[in-house]
Amino acid sequence: MEFYKKHLSTISLIGLLAGVLFGLFYPQGTESIAFIGSYYVQFLKYMIVPVVFTSIVIAVYDSSQFKDKIIGKTLFVFVTMFVCTFLISSLAVTLIDPASGFRFEGEGWDGATTEFNILNMITNLIPRDLGKFFSGGYLFSVILLSVVIGFLCGRMKSGSNIIAYIQKAKTFFFKVLEYFMFVTPMASFSLISNTVAKYGSVLLGVGVRYILTAYLSALAAVILVMILPVLLICKISPVTFIKKVYKVWLITVSTCSSGATLPYTIKVCKEEFNIPERVTDVVVPLGTTIHMCGGAVSFALLGLFCSKMYGVEITFAKYLLMLVSATLINMAAPGIPNGGVVIGASYLQILGIPLDFIGFYSGIYKLLDMCYTTLNVTDDIASNVIVNRMCEREKQA
Repeated sequence: MEFYKKHLSTISLIGLLAGVLFGLFYPQGTESIAFIGSYYVQFLKYMIVPVVFTSIVIAVYDSSQFKDKIIGKTLFVFVTMFVCTFLISSLAVTLIDPASGFRFEGEGWDGATTEFNILNMITNLIPRDLGKFFSGGYLFSVILLSVVIGFLCGRMKSGSNIIAYIQKAKTFFFKVLEYFMFVTPMASFSLISNTVAKYGSVLLGVGVRYILTAYLSALAAVILVMILPVLLICKISPVTFIKKVYKVWLITVSTCSSGATLPYTIKVCKEEFNIPERVTDVVVPLGTTIHMCGGAVSFALLGLFCSKMYGVEITFAKYLLMLVSATLINMAAPGIPNGGVVIGASYLQILGIPLDFIGFYSGIYKLLDMCYTTLNVTDDIASNVIVNRMCEREKQA
């Protein structure tokens, strides 16, 4: 069981490749296993709300416990970097257009998507249809409600007691989700075999373009959102920055976990960049909790790619919904193997886009996660350097 858990992403990739071969050479047999993928997607929908709700409440509460002014500077830097990375990734996706020439047909989908409407978001904070609420029908409202509850608990004397119960619920749901993720290889096999049987080998080229777009977007973000600001604000050359950070990259690529890399990230910040403990001990753990730039690439690519694949027009309101949702939902990433698949499904659910692509996405996620985790940790280090410089300037003023 431990071996299976440790290598779940690799096994999912193997399941994906096996599904591709099955769909190509035995397409008539794919219908008999289609129910596995269908149940996987359906159960995933029902897990989204409790996972997102408990994760965001806890993240917002934990953030509110920092009384130091550093927290404000940190959040400002994080959000700024996130938005810039999201915009850069959106441009890269538009220019590369990895979904070019390919259209997906969502089963039972009428083409309707979610539009950004502030009034509806506010009125839906109190749900009128609990069944639809818990199945993800009001997911953006769930996120806003989670932020409000987390903030209020941080201001209430009895807030810690409420959080204790929510933490227990979070532990329970994450444990259920952890076991549920064991089905991912079979679900990937089922979903991708049916998709390949329907669309053919053209899907493979789309997958390769998707992965390349993710890596090119990440590279652009490292240069423009991290290395360049560190150079301009902190006067640290790109060569020096990379020499000090690259050792951490070796760990992120192998572990695909910001949490597992945390001790090394803190060590680099304190020993290589000489950042005081009082700054590092706030910025880095917070960054590990709410992850930023890797999620920006992930959400921008997934949202725009699936929108194009399903023929959904991206209006300004729709794009604004994508950006705001991505910023908030980034705090809910489960620290389990393939946890980003759940958050990706949550994101598509908010946008009102079918989850049919999730089977393929879960299969290639290991290759994507190496990139996203490396970007997240690099963002943590760059943010720490910048926040420290802001604190130094404040002292000098």
